[in-house]
Amino acid sequence: MRYILDMVHHNPGEPPFQTRFSDPAHLVDYGFNGQVFKHINCIATFAATGVDCFPPGSPERAWLDAFTPGIEREIARAKAQGLKVFYHLDLFVLPRRLVEHFQEEICDPATGRIRLDHPRTLELHAILFAELYKRFPQVDGYIIRVGETYLFDTPHHVGNSPIPRLGPAWTPDYLYAETLAGEEPAEPRWSRQQVDAYVKLLRFLREEICVRHGQQVFFRTWDIFPDKLHARPDHYLEVVNEVEPHPRLAFSIKHTALDFWRRVKVNECLGQGEHPQIIEVQCQREYEGKGAYPNYVMDGVINGFEENLRPAGLKDWLANPKIVGVYSWSRGGGWYGPYLQNELWPDLNAYVLAGFVKNPNRPESAYFREYARERLSLPDEAVEEFRQLCLLSAQAVLLGRHCAVFDAALAESVLPTVCWMRDDRLGGEVQLKFVLDYLRTRGLEAEALAEKLHAVRLWEQIQNLAEQLAWPDRQLGEVVTVSVAYGRLLFSIIHEGWRALIAGAKGDRTEFGAAAAQYEHYWHEYRALQHLPGCASLYEGRYFNLPGTPVVPGLDASIEGYRQQFAQPEKLNI
Repeated sequence: MRYILDMVHHNPGEPPFQTRFSDPAHLVDYGFNGQVFKHINCIATFAATGVDCFPPGSPERAWLDAFTPGIEREIARAKAQGLKVFYHLDLFVLPRRLVEHFQEEICDPATGRIRLDHPRTLELHAILFAELYKRFPQVDGYIIRVGETYLFDTPHHVGNSPIPRLGPAWTPDYLYAETLAGEEPAEPRWSRQQVDAYVKLLRFLREEICVRHGQQVFFRTWDIFPDKLHARPDHYLEVVNEVEPHPRLAFSIKHTALDFWRRVKVNECLGQGEHPQIIEVQCQREYEGKGAYPNYVMDGVINGFEENLRPAGLKDWLANPKIVGVYSWSRGGGWYGPYLQNELWPDLNAYVLAGFVKNPNRPESAYFREYARERLSLPDEAVEEFRQLCLLSAQAVLLGRHCAVFDAALAESVLPTVCWMRDDRLGGEVQLKFVLDYLRTRGLEAEALAEKLHAVRLWEQIQNLAEQLAWPDRQLGEVVTVSVAYGRLLFSIIHEGWRALIAGAKGDRTEFGAAAAQYEHYWHEYRALQHLPGCASLYEGRYFNLPGTPVVPGLDASIEGYRQQFAQPEKLNI
């Protein structure tokens, strides 16, 4: 593969992770040949415009002077190890002073959004890429994303996506109601205006970066919905077929058709069209614990996940000449925690991924065993027990996090189990409404609870394996044991939480009381782990909210609501 890239995606607005994957030497040791960073576009001064975006003595200038040396150091360190250097950019993001100066020429007067179809907008971006090329000729290229714009780390910039948002509101209610009813949309949900916007932007990037400056562009087709550019081959081809191929223009596509979830189809856009592609893989799965507990996913990523209707993995795609590499996120993705003290589990995933992509003639299992022997110093007899532990972890996470009988109705095409677990947060009755209603109306509650209990039993097997393993490094053995206990207790909380929600909805006081008591018991045991060395930060019983927005009630609040309801005296029917 020409490109074996890795990025640490630090949480927006938070201190950077302390991780070995920020060290270029660690990447080279594992077989990566490129390192990806962020925010280089935000130190562009746009001096060629005549606008002073960072005047001396201003807060903007103080920020720029403090931020720029970090960019310079990371480029120098990566290049010293022989790595290619790429920068991940969100478009459009520009200095606030620049936007204010050119507001009438680049912004929609009604919304204030920067508009792609205003000529000055692309002129300013041509100045941006020319300045970056002149200042940082060592940079090999850019990974371009549109669709989300986060400014938490760049307080003196403003921005928005170049692609217009048209069509119906994208909400889980809308998606699930339609999908569960078996309805098919009569017309595609993207517009010609959106297609034209993509084509215009891609032609601009091709000309300015690939042709004019001889740098590489990877355009991310990133999204999480089932009929967007990244997930629909017909939409993808409608866009890319209007853009002339160039050897330095490629598309970056997730191996999953939605986000990095299980029970979603493999991405059917891979291998389509005439343009080169790289495949995106997440090693620290943001929806699956982020490495707080064992979750070995590279068997599924490489060989295909067992639950997919059409299993396929890297071993199937890397033989396609259109596939020129892999883009790994070794650490990061999502928001908040869990925060790791030890990165064993994402490290294992990253090692196997990079090794296989570098030489796919060896099976995934060979790289796994190599890691266990050479990196963990496990004796041969312990290697197979460690592999069994890791393979069981992927199955336990699947059963504990998802709901097979509900997700089967979605045909791998809509975000599974309503994304009720995100980052370090647990959703409750509101987030699980579609799932619980579906189970209740079809009499499937017992089947769903049996799945959750099966997950707990798998975690008990994993714990037995962890305790039996003879660890040459005692401290590492303790880290593994703690992380396994973390997984067992978290998924015990989940089992009892679902059990309590189902009993509460039925009005079954006895069953609810027993489940709620066990729920609190496991929370107590789980919280006791936080004092142990190597334990990651813990999950919370509330749901996800973006920084600065109101707290969203989750599983704790739902169970407390039923507890208060059942505490009321029962009414007598007279």
